[in-house]
This record gives sequence, structure tokens and C-alpha cells, in this order.
Amino acid sequence: MNRAVAGSFATLGITALVGQVLLVRELAFVFSGNEFFIGWTLFGWLFWSALGAGWGGRIGRMEKTPRSLARAHLWAAAALPGAFLLIRASRILLGTLPGAVPDLLPAMAFSFVVLAPLCFGLGRQFAVGIRVWESGRPSEPGHSAGRGYAFETAGFVLGGLLFSWVGVLLDPVRVAGLLGFLNVAIGYLLCAVGGSRGIGLRLALVAALLALAPAALRGERIGRRLEAWRFPGQVLVESRPSIYGHLAVTALERQLNYHENGLFLGAENEPQASENLAHFSLLAHPAPRRVLLIGGGFNGVLGEILRHAPERVDYVELDPAWIELARKYGAAARRAALADPRVHVAFDDGRHFLKRAAPGGYDVVLVNLPNPATTLINRYYVQEFYRDVRRHLAPGGVLAVRLAFAPDYLGPELERLGSSIYKTLRAEFASVALLPDYELLYLATAEPTLPPAADEWIARYAARGLDNDFAIPPAIRLRLETDRIAQVRAAFDSQRVAQINRDGRPIACHYQLAYWLRSFHPRAAAVAARLGEAAWPWGAGAAVAVALAMAFAVRGRRPHRLGAWGMGLGSFSLMAGELVLLIAFQAQCGFLYYKLALILAALMAGMALGAALATRRLERAGPGTLAAIHLLVAVCGAALIGFLRWIESAGAGSETGLQIAFLGWAAVLGGLAGYEFPVANRIYLAGRPVGHRRVGVVYAVDLAGSCAAALLAGLWAIPVLGTRPTLGLVAGLNLAAAAIAAQRKLAAGGTECHDVGEERSRKS
Repeated sequence: MNRAVAGSFATLGITALVGQVLLVRELAFVFSGNEFFIGWTLFGWLFWSALGAGWGGRIGRMEKTPRSLARAHLWAAAALPGAFLLIRASRILLGTLPGAVPDLLPAMAFSFVVLAPLCFGLGRQFAVGIRVWESGRPSEPGHSAGRGYAFETAGFVLGGLLFSWVGVLLDPVRVAGLLGFLNVAIGYLLCAVGGSRGIGLRLALVAALLALAPAALRGERIGRRLEAWRFPGQVLVESRPSIYGHLAVTALERQLNYHENGLFLGAENEPQASENLAHFSLLAHPAPRRVLLIGGGFNGVLGEILRHAPERVDYVELDPAWIELARKYGAAARRAALADPRVHVAFDDGRHFLKRAAPGGYDVVLVNLPNPATTLINRYYVQEFYRDVRRHLAPGGVLAVRLAFAPDYLGPELERLGSSIYKTLRAEFASVALLPDYELLYLATAEPTLPPAADEWIARYAARGLDNDFAIPPAIRLRLETDRIAQVRAAFDSQRVAQINRDGRPIACHYQLAYWLRSFHPRAAAVAARLGEAAWPWGAGAAVAVALAMAFAVRGRRPHRLGAWGMGLGSFSLMAGELVLLIAFQAQCGFLYYKLALILAALMAGMALGAALATRRLERAGPGTLAAIHLLVAVCGAALIGFLRWIESAGAGSETGLQIAFLGWAAVLGGLAGYEFPVANRIYLAGRPVGHRRVGVVYAVDLAGSCAAALLAGLWAIPVLGTRPTLGLVAGLNLAAAAIAAQRKLAAGGTECHDVGEERSRKS
């Protein structure tokens, strides 16, 4: 039976990891591809899992058999497809049209509720599995929990690797079906080893197998039909997954629209937007011979650039699938621009491309990307990127950056966002011109220059033989001579709250979030804006309050609470460190979506190894062990700050070396958290009879700590305070936890915690 229960824990890990990745990618459509709400999704996932694990600690005697575990696997096999179907129908249920910005609060509520059945069941399943394992024979407090945690984490690692190498290329419907098959198979195995004669459960497992068969065998066909639910009112022309996201082309009468992860990128032909962006950027240079375009060249911008007769255009696009779709569905003019011999398409991350390019080669660099709503896009609005661009501009070169704008009303949220980008550019460029309209165009040069003159630009327009429909001489004069320029510049110069945007402090993402909220909920936007003004003393005050609460909770005759508090702070630290690593990895190594899964696999591998090592040495573990763990976490936090400083410097090492370093850090952080779990369980369960142990409490606290970090660190501390201050606060909090644990050890007279009930059972 032990092997079957171990397989159950491993299957739980595979289901949790793959199901989480699967549903997070699906929920990206609910938030129009905004990756910042991955933190909210993780919050919902961990909240319901923690609630299920806590409730599982109250289970009775009937839940100590393999039959109860088989029912849990049956629930998982049914709940995952159910959540998947609801998320696919989210735009219909929420009334969100394709291309429209969703109302944030209903979208958040929907994503939170839809995860409840699956995640509650997975959290409860862990506690049930521990009870089943303990029912065979009593063991050292925390021993069964440590073994279960190790096997579950091993399932995480296996699931992450399988999804990264195989599942990412399969239709999500097929992946959900195969996961269901796996849970049904484990359920049958548990029924067999448990000697269950109940025909009802076996019939239910057979019914689940038959219901899941179409998804597992014909997932692609079913997936195409369900895909249409995401685009109500439009015709789905084609959709395809890639390692960078999910791409779709839809038709609205004669107009073709491009979408990525639910985010509307633009129509196949946008003549006005393409003309304004390309011509106002290139007319700023007297003779643009070499041009670099980063992103968005498939909807007309590239063709407009070529009308200025450059010698060479380097077009950098991350995903090759977009070029394939543009060549397949684009009009003749778009296909001709891509086929022009002067155009050199590079399938690469824009920042990586610049690092490998020779300095001083470009006359114009044009960044054609959406507002910095995500950390991926924000990388092109930070000081570090602008510094790289400045080094790659030829004398007199121009950097053009666009920002979606509202010229007739400059509200406080948009003012902070626009001012942050303006201040970031001014930190690296001597001159930054502002051309406000429904898209604000920043034109930055390394040399001090006079404001752009309309007569000079109109003369260049005529000399280059341009004949536009929208960016014509009267429009040029209006945009360069409007009084809006002075108004916007004065507002940006007087803005005191807006901060410079950096890789280590992506504050523009927070400003963009507040601007998004303003569209639907002005009061919520005002709250978000105030949170954006908070400085690190607020975080320090919160850390001190948590430390005092921990010291108060474990005082006197309640030393067992030390295990729960320690695990909560340990998992909080792990999640905060994980988020910092992912953001730093993305900033330094580029957006390598399929490689990010390797960091998670390294993290889980460290957790599995740490839990296994701690389980073997559990008899000697106590408050002193917990103090040593938190001291090491604090040291790691301080060392990670130094590591981030090092990689931000020039010559920090090769790309391969950096990736290996990130994997190593992930494994170390995971190892410390994994080692703490059995130790915390032993401290919490010590002195309690086996039948009265609430084995799911520490697991629930573990998930709750990660849940809090996903919300606080992901949505507030990292973008507002920055990665290094966040790590500093985490290190300080763990120093306090180490001191409290050491004090409890001294208060106990130097003795380790001892399970009296277990000793009595051994003697008898």
C-alpha cells in the first residue's frame, strides 16, 4: 500500500503543477494577457488549497483508507476539466467583447471563484494522504508529512519537466484529458491495494474514464471548437500555441484581428496608426539610413518605414509564429515589406539583440509595443534598456517610444505613468521631445537639440517624396506646434510622485495598473495610487508587526505554534524569493518562457531533496533546527541582494553562466523550504496522540504563506519598493524568526521537542 500512496502523492504533485500552469495560461485570457495577475491567480490557487488542507486536518476515521484517496483522485479528474470549461466561456459569462479591456474587479472575482473546487480538493487530498499513510503504523511526528511532501514535490518536478518538453506543444484540452486519465488510473490502483469491494466507486471511475476519453484522444478537435468561445461575435480564422503564448487570428466582417493570450494586438491593416508612428519617428532624423524596429511590424509600420528609403531595417520579433501568420493572412503590401531585401527579420528578444549588436550603428530605434502593463513589456521602458539603446545610436540618432494617451484629459494616474517614462528617458538622454496625441510619442536624443521645427520636418517630407493619407504636412504642423506640448511637459516636470522605472523596480507596471483601474473603479484606482506612494518604512513596519505577533503567539506553554509560524514565514520567503528570481531572470536573460519552467523545476527539486534529508534526521530536529533554517534564509536573502547587484553591472558573466546561477539559487531556496516542512510538522505535532494530530495544518500554513507573498510581493512590494528592498525586508523578518526560535530553545532548557505520546506507545 505504501507504494500506491507514494504514487498518489506524486500524482497530486503532477496534477497541481500542470493544472496550475494550464489554468494560469487560460486565465491570462480573462485579464487580456496581463501577466501581473498571475500573482492574483496564484493567490486564489493557494488560498483554496490552504483552506482544503486545513479542513482536511479535521477528517474522521472513514477518511483513513485508500478508498478515500481514490475518491479524491476522482474529484480531481472531474474538477480540472470543469474549471477549464468555465474559463474558456469566461468572455461570454462576463460579457467582455474581444479586444475590449475587461472590468478588473469582476474578472478577479471570477478567477478566484472558478479555482475553488479543484484547489480545495487538492489541498484536502494531501491531508487525507497523510492520514492514510499514518494509519498503517504510527511514526515520528512529521515523518509521514515529510515523506508525503517529498513525493508531492517530486511530482511537481516531473510535471514541470513534462509540461515544458511535451505538454506546452499539445492542445490544453488533451493535456486536461491526460491528467484525468492519470488520476483515474491511480484511483483504480488505490482501490485494488485497499481491497475495496464497493462497486459504486469503481463504476464512477469507469464513467470518468469514458467521459475523458474524447479529450485525451481528440483534444485538438475539441479545443478548436472551445477556442471560438473566447471570441464571441467574431469568426476564429486560426489559432495556434507557441512556446511564448497563444496566438489567434479572428475576422470581424472584412477586418482581420490579431490576438495574443487574449490581448488585442491590432488589426491586419491600421493605416493611420502605422503612418503616425513611422513617419513622426523617422522625420525626426535628417537621413535615417539604418533603422531598428522592435515589435509590431506585421500591421503596416514596416512598410511605412521603407518609404523613407533606409539602407537597412532590422526588425526584431520574439515569436516566429507571428511572421508566419502575417505572411499567410496579410495583404500584399505587408507581405512585400517582409520580403524586401533591406529588411532583416531577427527572431529574438529585443534586449538580447541589442547586446549582441555593434554599438553606434542605428539612426532610429523605434519601439512599437503596448503600454508597460506586464513585466515582459516593461523591460522596454526601463532605464537599463534606454542605456543600451543610447550606446547603439549613431551621432544624432533618435529613440522613438510610444505610449497610449488621452490628450484631452491628463488624469493623475496617466500623469504618473507618462511622467515616469519621461523621467526614465531623461536619466539617459540629453533631450526628450514630447508629441502628445491619442498616442504620446517620446523622441529622445543623446545630444542636446532644439524642439522639432514643423517647417524643417515638412521640408524633409517633401524631399523624401512622401504622399501620406494621415501624416500629412498640416497634421505635422498641428502636432509639432500644439499648445498641448507645453501643458504635458509642465505636468511631467512638476510631477513629484512618479519615479524612474528600472529592472529592479518596475514601478511603471504599478502606474499602468492604477490607470487601468481608473477606467472602471476610480476609488480603487485612488487606493492603488496611494499604495504606489508607500516607501520601504511601511514594509519595515509590517515586518516588525509580524515578528511581534509571532513572538506573542509562541510564548508560554504554546511552543508547538512555533512550527506553524515558522513554516508560514518560510513559505512566504520562498515565494517572495521565487518572484524576485523570475523577474530578475526575465530582465537579464530575456523573455524565455520555456526556460522559466526550468527555474520552477530546480526550485521543486531543491524542495524534494530538502524534505527527504530532513525526514532522515527528524529525530534530532527541534526549535534549534528551525532557528538555523531561518538564519540561513536571512543569509541567502542578503547574498541574493549582492548577486542582483553583480548581474546588473557590466561584464557580469555569460548568458549561460547567468542561467546556471539562477537555477542554483532556485534550488537553494527550495531546499531550505523543503527542509523546514518536516521540522515544522514535528514541532507542531509533538506531544499529540496519533489519532488527534491535525496533519493538514502546517501544510495549510505553508500554502497560506505562499499565498500572502504572491499577493503582497507580486502586486505591491516588488514593483513599488523594488527587488532588493523586498529581499532586505524578507531577510530581516527571517532574522527575527531565527531569534524567536532560538529563544524558545533556551526557554526549554536546551532540550529538543519530544513526542511524549509517541514514546508511550513505543514503551507499551
